Amino acid sequence: MNDERRGVYPFCAPCTASSIAWRPPDEAGATGIGSRFYGHRDVCEDCGSSIRTLYSTYLWIPVAKIGRFRIIPTGGRGYIGRKVVDRPVQTVVRQDAVSAHPELDGDPAYQQAEAYWRDSEPGRALPFYQSALTDREKRLPADDPATLRVRLRVAQGLLATANYGRAIAWFELMTPQLVEVFGPNHELTRAATEAVTGARLMVGGPRSEAKLLANIVAVDEQDLDRYDAQLLRDRAALGRALMACGEIADAIEALTQVVDDSMQALGASHPDAVVYRTALVDACHVTGTRGRKRDVQAAEAARRLLNDASAPRGT
Repeated sequence: MNDERRGVYPFCAPCTASSIAWRPPDEAGATGIGSRFYGHRDVCEDCGSSIRTLYSTYLWIPVAKIGRFRIIPTGGRGYIGRKVVDRPVQTVVRQDAVSAHPELDGDPAYQQAEAYWRDSEPGRALPFYQSALTDREKRLPADDPATLRVRLRVAQGLLATANYGRAIAWFELMTPQLVEVFGPNHELTRAATEAVTGARLMVGGPRSEAKLLANIVAVDEQDLDRYDAQLLRDRAALGRALMACGEIADAIEALTQVVDDSMQALGASHPDAVVYRTALVDACHVTGTRGRKRDVQAAEAARRLLNDASAPRGT
């Protein structure tokens, strides 16, 4: 037996080292409630295993990502699996945002917003937070801690005033940025995670969320420029909602347009463009190289855009 085969049988050594033992969950049976694998990539030449992404399902619709797994089929519906261990992301905790930009915290719009917020008047605070955010985004990166704090307040204000769709769009955009900057257990990150969960409960499920966001995007398209940040944000949220509904091709097409437009409007390295690109990558992983013809075609077109920075711009 060579070195490549000295792993936990039947996995090779490298695949064993990058994964841990795992007990398979219940599959989605006749009720459609359980879990299901999507995607098929990174096939190992030594042991034949491949990485698949496991989602919990409701009525056979993927609703939450459980994790990535190395799978070796054993015949029929049987398989042996190990959970892939992802390297922890190095977070940059920058909690000195207030002292880093005191001139911005002294801005009259921001001060007025804070006063209304302390008085439990989110509706009156919201336009002042939005004004303060516009000013900060002109001066600071989108993922600067001082910017993120005000982005969070804007999203919370939208949620508090029952603008659930736009609130969800903001939370989905900023939560990955909060995780990267502050870490997953920071109070700001937890606040965003809990808030988007509450917003979704108020909306009433993936299909209701998708319908709400589709209506919002229709209004955006009438009132805003194609490259407007609000339209990009709302359309990205629509793409994610469609994915949760199992409308894979429509979801990928929406996210592909967002990625294409955001790279033109913001540049590929902009923090928001990075979040949109990551969402599209995740959507393509769900599709893999198998599935319905339209889903696969949409994923192939998306991968071409992701792999080629000089891909044609446009719809």
